[in-house]
Amino acid sequence: TAKQAAGALQKSQNGGDIPDKKQFARTIGAVTSTSVTFGESGWFKIATVFMPQATSTAVIKLYGGSGYNVGSFEQGAISELVLRAGNGSPVGITATLWKRSPNGVLECAWINTSGDNYDIYVRINQYAYWLIAQYDYTGNANVTLYSAPEYSETKPANATNGQTYTLYNSMMKPTAGDVEALSVNGGRLNGPLGIGTDNALGGNSIVLGDNDTGLKQNGDGILDMFANNQHTVRVAPGEMIVLGA
Repeated sequence: TAKQAAGALQKSQNGGDIPDKKQFARTIGAVTSTSVTFGESGWFKIATVFMPQATSTAVIKLYGGSGYNVGSFEQGAISELVLRAGNGSPVGITATLWKRSPNGVLECAWINTSGDNYDIYVRINQYAYWLIAQYDYTGNANVTLYSAPEYSETKPANATNGQTYTLYNSMMKPTAGDVEALSVNGGRLNGPLGIGTDNALGGNSIVLGDNDTGLKQNGDGILDMFANNQHTVRVAPGEMIVLGA
């Protein structure tokens, strides 16, 4: 009928005449995508979300990073922000940022504006122009993403910090400290060391193969040697004492 024809979509519009594009994308199982530009270094209100308790989930993924220089591969960053509502006791959300590159999003935070409504903030460095943003959310939630986010040089005073986790890779390798290891360039070990066994001597000591055989520092300038937990040698400034000889 003429009435039905008037309400039909026109192929020439390529979807431009769809009344609710976000809902249409969800209906066909597509991820909503847009472009976003940050520009300066600092904090940006990237989205406003509605997230009911018990529970709901929203995700925001950004492709691209700060800078656009040929050969700077780290600028092709991927940043993923996962938002998860609580169980109502207490009421609130958590925000987790998964970071893969130093040129992507660096931190995240949120502000509860009213009820189940939250403003979501991210921190990124300068020259983050024309990034691709994809977002999705559960059927009981909603996300409004801003293509030109509101800028603040510093994090809003009443914002709650999210948690950032670094996904280590061949570009972002962990330091020895990140994995609680000693660097090949040297470092400090806090506590006793056992080579091939546990350490039973304790303190500042090293045991080798046997848990009570090794070296132990027993005071300023004093180094003792133990064999099967028997004190056998003491080395001190100006002297070496062999015990039991």
